[in-house]
Amino acid sequence: MARLTLNLESNKPLYKQIVDYYENSIINGSLQIGTSLPTERDLALQLGVNRSTVTTAYAELRANGLITSKQGSGTRVSEDATDLLPDYSITWSKLRNHHLAEDSSVFSKVTNYMNEPSFINFLSGSVAPELCLARTAYDLIPFTTGLKTFPPTATRVAQSICHLLDEEVTPDNMVITSSLEHALLIAVKCFLSPGDTIAVEEPVNYSNLNMLLASGIKINWFSTDRPLTNQLVQNENIQLVVTSSLYDHSIYTSSAIQKRKKLLSHCEKGNIPILEINDAPFFTQSSGEKLLSYYELGQDRKIVLQIGHITGISPGISIGWILGPENVMERVQNLQKQLSLSPPPILLELVENILNSDEINDHFEKVSRELNTRKNEVLHKLKTLQDHITILDKDDPTAILFDFTPALNQQEVFDALLEAKVLLLLYGQEHSVRIKIPLSYVRREDLLEGTSRLIAVLNRLHIMQFAAIYS
Repeated sequence: MARLTLNLESNKPLYKQIVDYYENSIINGSLQIGTSLPTERDLALQLGVNRSTVTTAYAELRANGLITSKQGSGTRVSEDATDLLPDYSITWSKLRNHHLAEDSSVFSKVTNYMNEPSFINFLSGSVAPELCLARTAYDLIPFTTGLKTFPPTATRVAQSICHLLDEEVTPDNMVITSSLEHALLIAVKCFLSPGDTIAVEEPVNYSNLNMLLASGIKINWFSTDRPLTNQLVQNENIQLVVTSSLYDHSIYTSSAIQKRKKLLSHCEKGNIPILEINDAPFFTQSSGEKLLSYYELGQDRKIVLQIGHITGISPGISIGWILGPENVMERVQNLQKQLSLSPPPILLELVENILNSDEINDHFEKVSRELNTRKNEVLHKLKTLQDHITILDKDDPTAILFDFTPALNQQEVFDALLEAKVLLLLYGQEHSVRIKIPLSYVRREDLLEGTSRLIAVLNRLHIMQFAAIYS
């Protein structure tokens, strides 16, 4: 929750600034029902104002039914507070003209070309049609026949997903949504108000953050080589940290775990929520791959939410989920209802039938063979760069991660790929460029063509760099 500060130069009376602060904190969920407020004396000392100013503010809040005061138990947010205030927390659609802070140039360019049909897009987050269980709606008919006599419930779908994730959670910790985008939208609205500042840990799939461009949120970027510091948190008043789950393959060493634990501890001390995005294709969730997850690392999980989705069912069909503490999930469920974003029963029925069908295991095996074929074909192409690349994560079934040396300018590589009409995620490293090629987000022919274009870009930039050094 943002710290209460008063603007002494404002025309608005000081007591009214206090009233507005508490009203906004209740609206955005920072102050929940039953939360204790400082005593009038303590708040006056904290703000450096006369106690009568706080007394007037508290009197107005009590008159509006937002707080209650009782002898011996102090002042608290009333049980009726959220019902008495207008629901400003869902007015994000009005913010398209809201001032946006300067964001990552890469992020801006990605969003400009994300839906460009002529591009080979490795950042879509959508599984290629040939890897889906059903390529058309007609193929889904067998999973909608013989519907149960009782209505489908999100709880039963949550049970299936929890089993798939192998997380130590119960359906009480999970809310089901219609998509990853809906999960992100709901989770963000639970913690943020227009104009708030968040910190995003790179690398992250920028396509997941498109919604933030029009939301009026200020974004600060950080990474392993540009860590989130106490000074940044305090100066920018960071309200939320957004990050991605990592898969625990050979590259993610004890050093990576320690860095994640350090950030987790830092956020826990500052009571800064972490929103973790797990956007891996759903067929990898069942392959036994272990997540290096903030949700897993968190001791009490009070500040960590994880969102993800079940994708690869059929083009255009997915289902999302949000994991978090039970008390936060209550807020999530209420907001989901306010926004009318609950998944339709037919979608819940469909997903439940698919996740519990015999066909699903056969499909997993088929996809595994296809991804293995794709991986071998891409690795064969990359052999032309063998003197300059180091494959980092040989066990990952869904992507190829490698370092290219000598180090090239990351922005130049990205811009050159844009010229070649390829959208690909790059990781800036001190002595190399780290590149990740997802295997499941494009058709096989586009995967191979995109790899060829990438190789051509790296070779050209390397030759130009060599020529510049010795010219």
